[in-house]
Amino acid sequence: MPRISLEKREANIAISNTSPLIALKHAGLIDKLNLLFRRIIVPPSVMQELSVKEKKYFQGLSFLSVEEPRDRRLVTVLKTIVDEGEAEAITLALERGNILIIDDLKGRKMARRLNLKIIGTLGLLKAMKLRGIIREVKPFIERLKEKGFYLSNDLVDRLLRDVGEA
Repeated sequence: MPRISLEKREANIAISNTSPLIALKHAGLIDKLNLLFRRIIVPPSVMQELSVKEKKYFQGLSFLSVEEPRDRRLVTVLKTIVDEGEAEAITLALERGNILIIDDLKGRKMARRLNLKIIGTLGLLKAMKLRGIIREVKPFIERLKEKGFYLSNDLVDRLLRDVGEA
């Protein structure tokens, strides 16, 4: 898998799907996300999903903004494969040329087929550790598991080896 640099200024804008934002909130790291990206853009359907229980919280994040994808036909086509939030997020990432934050396997596969740069929750944890934003990854992984988030043991083991916590 190609390494994704988060150093370039334009890379400091990302498009996000719902689940990584919820995972980071539950891990207690959502406020650190703006140390990796100066702005996170979500499509309306993602904000709607985030707002089901936490409307004020997510709307109060200054680095989070909502943008409508222009290519509604592409969204419609993608919705035959992935859910609406993922379809809109993938479309926005294609239109803007920004990195896509996404965890769902079907969505990741589709994004890769479309040559998008992607990163998931575990990749964000790794980037935070490597940039010195967090000291350890393991406690956050444990917190996510306690909250009921599924994390592949193979991916977790690889991440912990990569950051010297195995």
